[in-house]
Amino acid sequence: MKKLVFTYISIFLSLNAFSQTEWKLRKDDNNIKIFTRGLPNENFNEYKAKTEINSPIEAVVKELLTAPSYFENCPSGISYYVKKLNTNQHVFYAHQDLPWPVKDRDLITLLTVEKLSETKYNLKLESLPNALPVKGKTIRIKKLMGYWFLKEKNKKTQITQQLFVDPEGSLPTFIVNKLLIKGPYKTFSELREIFQNKTTSHLSK
Repeated sequence: MKKLVFTYISIFLSLNAFSQTEWKLRKDDNNIKIFTRGLPNENFNEYKAKTEINSPIEAVVKELLTAPSYFENCPSGISYYVKKLNTNQHVFYAHQDLPWPVKDRDLITLLTVEKLSETKYNLKLESLPNALPVKGKTIRIKKLMGYWFLKEKNKKTQITQQLFVDPEGSLPTFIVNKLLIKGPYKTFSELREIFQNKTTSHLSK
């Protein structure tokens, strides 16, 4: 999905999918809703984003798994496909350059695809920090947990992403938590645009 699938590398989020803290709606625009909540014993919040795509579920799953192949010294800000571990597990890499004096961050993510039914998928996200060597002057993010949940209804796909990432190091909490709204909204907006363009292209043929 190129820039999209793991745009969260530039967001730096947080974890604990099982906390019962109340979700708060932070943004509701362009058929995208962003919620955040605090977590016990964590400095950062986690987020949940929701939208609906005018496309069947299999096409959405395919898009979420699409990314350019990883290579050494790959440019910042894009998710790269590293390798396939088995039929339903995929490894992705993303690196984010940050302005001095903040150290750059990178993230290796294991995505496990679980087909629950013909109309439901769960794509689990977790950190796989030792899959590639650590690069100099870069902090490897180790703490991440979340998922994409997809549900098809009437040939449309309802998409939910829930995620927590601890960015490590000394990033200010208020900045990270603010980006929990901006980052997911950008990701979902780009995802919606991809499928809108595909629909427009199909109709014009």
